[in-house]
Amino acid sequence: NSLASAFPDLQANVFGLTADDPVEPNRVWYFTRPNATFTQPFDHPVVGTIEPTGAAYIAPPEARSIIFNDDGKVRYQSVGYVSDRFTGDTTGGRGAVFGQYAVMGQEIDATVGSPITTLLQKLADILPDSVGFPKSYSSKESVPSWWKDPRMGAEK
Repeated sequence: NSLASAFPDLQANVFGLTADDPVEPNRVWYFTRPNATFTQPFDHPVVGTIEPTGAAYIAPPEARSIIFNDDGKVRYQSVGYVSDRFTGDTTGGRGAVFGQYAVMGQEIDATVGSPITTLLQKLADILPDSVGFPKSYSSKESVPSWWKDPRMGAEK
């Protein structure tokens, strides 16, 4: 079972959309304050099935963005940038899937440059797709030529 099925009542609660970025005119910025309840089992790729606890997932506010190309197609999406980690959430101030994992009792260090997170992300590149280990970013071969930053995932 996926994260979506483990938290079937997930509400993204998107607000504050703005399309007036002065540097990147094709970029839309917005906020989200997700919440849900951990009511269904989750098939974790490493530890096995995590049974639901009924725990509330109340995430802190996150800034997210989408960059569109000139044809209006999504070129890039950013997620999980916590804006205020002191909001009384249930994730310990973690955003995106890091918050969902924390609610399930599987805390992962979400800090940029975290050795554990970087290792897990690189492990996903090495393991065959049949293992079911989730990927955090595209393979270097799949990255489009317009992407200039050599860092991937949690790398500093």
